[in-house]
Amino acid sequence: MISELRGDGLIQIQAHNPRALAWTVPAWAMLCGVIASGVFTLTAANVTRLLLALLLVEASWGTLWRALSTTGWAVLFRRWQNWRLGDRLFYLPYTQPASPLDRASRWAAQLKSWAETLLFPTAGRSLKMIAAGVFFSLVIAGTLGSEMVMLTVASLSLMELAMVVKRESDQPAGEWDGILRLGLPWLAGHLAFSPFTLSSVMLAAAFSVAIVGIGPASPRRGSVLWVTGQALAAFFLIPLRHPLSAAFLILLLIPQLLLLTTHTGGSKRWTYPAWPWMAAGMMLTAWTL
Repeated sequence: MISELRGDGLIQIQAHNPRALAWTVPAWAMLCGVIASGVFTLTAANVTRLLLALLLVEASWGTLWRALSTTGWAVLFRRWQNWRLGDRLFYLPYTQPASPLDRASRWAAQLKSWAETLLFPTAGRSLKMIAAGVFFSLVIAGTLGSEMVMLTVASLSLMELAMVVKRESDQPAGEWDGILRLGLPWLAGHLAFSPFTLSSVMLAAAFSVAIVGIGPASPRRGSVLWVTGQALAAFFLIPLRHPLSAAFLILLLIPQLLLLTTHTGGSKRWTYPAWPWMAAGMMLTAWTL
């Protein structure tokens, strides 16, 4: 099962019907990061930076993550390991069989055959999305500043790491969705206006744990993660000297717990009605900082 957070975002490089949570979660997280920065004012320059950050999170990072996480790359590369089709791609005079040049020619021919037969027909669209996502990520991040470029590079590195550290299903673990579709967008929104603080990072991490609950995890594990992440956020608010906000965050958990007990048919049945409560808690904590 593919996590809903790997669906198309609100702003897309390629046109598809967006899934609600696929775009509301990163967009809302980015807005919470902006509020958490504490310096946003309604000016033309700030609104422009806000829109650029939204474009970076939704169209660029979102497109990249969808292309990487929903394509069966492991199957393609396993087929390449045993690929033997394709004769020599080029012939050089006086080249001996099994010589380095001969092996290089055969390898190039096999690579060309594999790409034309399997890679491009199967993952050609994903490759185009990846190329476009990387290009626009670097361009938009460069417009927002060197710190955003560093965060974008970190985001690309985490996506690559997620593809390397996979489970048996050939799909990245659901925990990566929390980091890449909530944690990093929150930090991107904060960094667009000011350097992020430890308190903002801690809250982004806590809500990232919660949002993993709507991924491919089992309904029971998903509900535990959903509640635990928000409880962690409330706990973090106490040493930050915001006990009243922590209490309100716990109160916002009560209707979500009722939803968890009444919807037993799978995670998506309770995440849609529970998400507005969590979104309110996210904005409350961001406003508190």
